Amino acid sequence: MNNVHLVMQGKGGVGKSLAAVLVAQYLQSLGGKVICADTDPVNATFAQYRSLDVAHVEIAKGGNVIQSKFDPLIEMIVKTDADFVIDNGAATFLPLTKYLAENDIYQIMSEHGKKVFVHSVLTGGQAKTDTYNGFAELLGKVNQYAKVVVWENEFWGPVEYEGHPITSTKLFKESDRAGIIAGVVKLVDRSQSDAFVEDMKKMTSNHMTLADVNASEDFNFLAKNRLKKIVDAVFAELDRVRW
Repeated sequence: MNNVHLVMQGKGGVGKSLAAVLVAQYLQSLGGKVICADTDPVNATFAQYRSLDVAHVEIAKGGNVIQSKFDPLIEMIVKTDADFVIDNGAATFLPLTKYLAENDIYQIMSEHGKKVFVHSVLTGGQAKTDTYNGFAELLGKVNQYAKVVVWENEFWGPVEYEGHPITSTKLFKESDRAGIIAGVVKLVDRSQSDAFVEDMKKMTSNHMTLADVNASEDFNFLAKNRLKKIVDAVFAELDRVRW
């Protein structure tokens, strides 16, 4: 319970904030202290989850990382015994991945007892190539001091490349053999059930965690049960990640 989780992807609107919210809830379910931050300068969705007490930290201007603003966040991370979940915006993906690599941030965190996990969301559909390219860019900047958790978001279709899953690609296999991949988390497509889709949409559009839903009178018993099933399935996937 002293890890840093960075959610990063160069393509917007693919489920980064959802991944951050699920990771934060998963860590809370383990009973430790969890500190959340949103560094997205354009669309700070994660920061709108009030029950997670997410701090909005502006670390960039004009697409560039401002070191004087990002450094205090890093200092807080290395000095605090807690898990951190940080959601980063697509607009600052490239400059932030470069900043983290060039300033030895992964190594610094490791030397202060932090395990670093970078979560990368991949999708099917029209954004498939963009998210794959973002994943490849990320792998090029991550070193032995950090691990990558791959999220397969099937909402827009299967996450496949030339008919093969991401785990069968050369890029994934080489990274896995190098010990960079910590695991794969699948967000299963439930579009065959309109109830699941509507319940999930209602929960996310209102920026609610599962605990918020369970405490709300706006969701009936069956809706709460369906949402618990979705979240429990993701937690089971996270249990299999090599933390």
